[in-house]
Amino acid sequence: MYQKSSGGRYFEILLFTLSSLLLYHTGVGIMLFLVPLQVVASRRGMRGLLFAEGVFLIVFLGIRFWPFVISGGRNAPDILVALEMAVVALVLVGMVIVNLSLRNRPRTMVMLLIATGLAGVAAVPAAILLPANAAFQQAMSGLFAEISRTLSTLFAPAAEGLGASFLTSLLSPSKLQEMSQAYLLRSMLLDFVALLTFSWWAGQAAAARTPVMSGVQQRFRFSQFRMEAWWLWPFMAAGALILVDLFFGISFWAYAVWNIGLVLLFFYGLQGMAIIWFLFEKHHIPRFLWILIIVGLAILAASPGAGLYFVLAIPLFGISENWIRYRIPRDAAPTEQS
Repeated sequence: MYQKSSGGRYFEILLFTLSSLLLYHTGVGIMLFLVPLQVVASRRGMRGLLFAEGVFLIVFLGIRFWPFVISGGRNAPDILVALEMAVVALVLVGMVIVNLSLRNRPRTMVMLLIATGLAGVAAVPAAILLPANAAFQQAMSGLFAEISRTLSTLFAPAAEGLGASFLTSLLSPSKLQEMSQAYLLRSMLLDFVALLTFSWWAGQAAAARTPVMSGVQQRFRFSQFRMEAWWLWPFMAAGALILVDLFFGISFWAYAVWNIGLVLLFFYGLQGMAIIWFLFEKHHIPRFLWILIIVGLAILAASPGAGLYFVLAIPLFGISENWIRYRIPRDAAPTEQS
């Protein structure tokens, strides 16, 4: 319920902040923990968001440092906990950037890219220093050893027969760490921007359902999302350099190229989904069919055989709108149909 009194506003913000903390500490809910904070930003503006994030950080850091306090200074947070705190701080700063109210404010997609770029720059020192840090390597070795034992137990029946040696090698701690590191360094910014984008959209949509809202931005319509044509040039450049890296290698520059290329691929994927969403609206497809189709597409994307083709097909569909006009309104004049 939308509170108008001063005390009611602060109580409402605290409730949303508590929801965010609970989501963060409940497994899968970690993917949704920014949504309540975005609802606060949409309903209460920047001041409300800063207050909510401040409370979130105080409680979050209190939980992380509590073992250190009750042990009398013996159980200090290890390097993985310190890294987690840094990542959470980066995400919260990114949310502030996305919600900044500027005089000549760029579109939200640009604000998302600015926040992602700053996060990438901030992560560079960690990417350089952590591989040489003995405490970090020891902690990661222990973590992947535990993951390896768990996966080996789960896939033990499948490890029998001709593929036993291959599966054993694939699930070894060193191999798992190598694959995870290669994935993380190349897709770190993709994960960051996907989390921020989804949280912003879901928070805006939830806040827009409030009957009475003062100062809340106009609801974003996903079906109208489209990238400017010039974004195709940096995407093509990144794609070309990715191909060069796959065949010849381009040293540490590969990480920057992969991150840029995947972030742009993500936004073109959103454009492809926006076209599909527009066609759903245009032809008045019932909402329950939307859900069934989206679930079907998600299953298709997760399938080993067709997943890669799906991941590439949707962004390519979005890219093709540079030459093919898909989003023609139902009431368009006859001359606009081509």
